[in-house]
Amino acid sequence: METRLPPKIFLIRKMDNNFAEKRKIAMFSIHSDPLAVLGAQESGGQNVYVNSLVRELDKKDWSVDVFTRWDDARKKKITNSGRNSRLIRLKGGPVKYIPRMELYDFFPEIYQSFLNFIGNQNPYLLFHGHYWDGGWMALKASQQFLKPLIENFHSLGKVRLQTQQRYLGNINEKSAFDQRFAIEEEIIKAASLIISLSEAEKKDLNALYGAPLEKITVIPGGINLAQFQCLPKENCREKLNFRKNDFVLLFVGRLEWRKGLGTLISAVNLLKNDIPNIKGIIVGGRIFGRQKNKDDFKEYQRLLRKAKEENVEELIRFVGRVDHGRLPLYYSAADIFVIPSYYEPFGLVTLEAMACRVPVIASKMGGLQISVKDGETGLLFEPRNAKDLKEKVLRLYNSKELAEKLVKNAYDNIKNNYSWKDIAEKIRNIYKSLLNL
Repeated sequence: METRLPPKIFLIRKMDNNFAEKRKIAMFSIHSDPLAVLGAQESGGQNVYVNSLVRELDKKDWSVDVFTRWDDARKKKITNSGRNSRLIRLKGGPVKYIPRMELYDFFPEIYQSFLNFIGNQNPYLLFHGHYWDGGWMALKASQQFLKPLIENFHSLGKVRLQTQQRYLGNINEKSAFDQRFAIEEEIIKAASLIISLSEAEKKDLNALYGAPLEKITVIPGGINLAQFQCLPKENCREKLNFRKNDFVLLFVGRLEWRKGLGTLISAVNLLKNDIPNIKGIIVGGRIFGRQKNKDDFKEYQRLLRKAKEENVEELIRFVGRVDHGRLPLYYSAADIFVIPSYYEPFGLVTLEAMACRVPVIASKMGGLQISVKDGETGLLFEPRNAKDLKEKVLRLYNSKELAEKLVKNAYDNIKNNYSWKDIAEKIRNIYKSLLNL
């Protein structure tokens, strides 16, 4: 027997769908699949940002198609990501993981896959690019179909190269960076608007690329306070097999040189006589089992050697990749969250730690200085300065009062300023302004 919806309900749904169709936009997040398992190479803050933004826009009756590169044959080509929104995986090169610095030659094939998907009949009101690879796609679509272009860079090539030269002295990838610079500059010239994650990134866009300040608006990333909450520390430690009396310094993120994990390892060495029960817990990286990522594993091996050189191999624990939903357990089990990056455009993990009410120590670098106000919402230390990091850890170790003050201020700050709902509303207003809606 056929079941029919009451006429009124049918009309409401039909109206909603038509409304969404009128507000249909395309996003491109090529190397960073928004639904990818987090904690491995090239899956992290951008994934969370795009996925969270799309879900909030979808609630406001925007229909968002997000296009990413198909990198795993086990993944569906099309996945629903909301009532009106989808994630679409495009063919570009072999269907497997390819490092993002090696994707350039596949850009034309990926874009042609996009054209094949839409049948050369553009249904989108605007194109929103993420990172320079997604920006390239959005730029081509904007030029072909004469629609507005919005760009989130998430990371800037010139800043990344400067950081690499400063801390590694390695410029083997200079030719790849030159390609990236040229595309970034082309995107900046053509963009209707650039969304920057921080004032620091806005200044870099202006100083290094000549981007007009009036073309850049600063909107940070956000946090899901319903997902990231403080849990009972003892219960979390028991579930994670942490010892009750250990003093835990936690890192969460990708295993990548620019994350500065060598500094954390050195700081643990400097602290081991002052805090006898200190432990460094490093979460991130697909480093175990048959599915381990070769780049993650290479960095893991380098960090293991570093820990042995510092005589702290017994004090450093590599956990590997952790499901995003389990991260609150790790944050809540920690005594201090440390983010020692040499370059960090924003750092969503900082907000996650603050939401779980763990004090934060971060390197005085880029976007980290936005959410971490030194002495107010966290402590800052000089990048690659293990002695400075040691002193900041000891300040918190010796002052429960300071730790509690930082935690309270940080939580109040993110609760009032970093809601995904509010951030999506700001971006929605940008869309409406560009489209005269």
